[in-house]
Amino acid sequence: MCPPRPPAGRVTVNGSDGAMGHGAEMNGCGNCLSFYWIGGIVVMAVGIWTCVDHAYMEQLLGTNLYMSAAYILIATGVVVILISFLGCLGAVKEIKCMLLTYFIVMFGIFVTMLVGGILGYAFRSNVAVSMRTRMYSSLGEYGVNRVVTDAWDFTQSKASLILRCCGVEGFDGYRIWRTENRNFNSNSQVPLSCCQKIWTSGQIGSTGLVNSGMLNSGQMDMTGQSYMPCQGSPNSNTAYLIGCYEKGLLAVQEQAAIVGGVGIGIAFVTLMGMIFSMALFNMIK
Repeated sequence: MCPPRPPAGRVTVNGSDGAMGHGAEMNGCGNCLSFYWIGGIVVMAVGIWTCVDHAYMEQLLGTNLYMSAAYILIATGVVVILISFLGCLGAVKEIKCMLLTYFIVMFGIFVTMLVGGILGYAFRSNVAVSMRTRMYSSLGEYGVNRVVTDAWDFTQSKASLILRCCGVEGFDGYRIWRTENRNFNSNSQVPLSCCQKIWTSGQIGSTGLVNSGMLNSGQMDMTGQSYMPCQGSPNSNTAYLIGCYEKGLLAVQEQAAIVGGVGIGIAFVTLMGMIFSMALFNMIK
């Protein structure tokens, strides 16, 4: 059990009694909560952003470390926000066991974030080989495995203007579909997602120009998105021809650098919280 705290409104500092005003308590609590709330929210936001913005590539990475790191960030952010209440309550109510519990939890978060941040940077170097291998091996699963099919379709056409691509490597990456997947032949050489999107009037296309009068003039996928009719004879005017490996790798490595940087940054924020809690712990007699 927690030991009884000193009389309300009093705290013993360095062996002598000192007054702690209610306003000062609340102000300190507000500053404490605001600081760690922000840290927790930042961690959680980066984790959610990673899940939402890059989850589509998980099946093409050859490792689940990337998304696991995102889930850990979300969970850690929630814990940091919640544990802030415990630490602040222990400081305001002068309850030493709460401060000790806060220190232990923050130490666990510190180790997790520090290791996670280091692994994030290590992942940037190691993902190149696993991603390339997995992208090649998954080509044959397109059209058979729904998860892999969706991952390829999203990567090739729906992810962002940066990725618009087809196949794996090179300026003629699209050719790999005919050799690695039996569903493609001379009549249908690439997936529909390799075809350039058709934009409505007023939208900006992949070339940066405004296209008009083309809506629904081509092929349409299950979501209602229209594409240029390119599958029979893909070319630079109707299809994305460059492979996805180089562009996808760069996008993943940039994201991993952000995740790693946030992890290491929050690790040092939690270190400050540990120092703060122990200072208060030693002040309360």
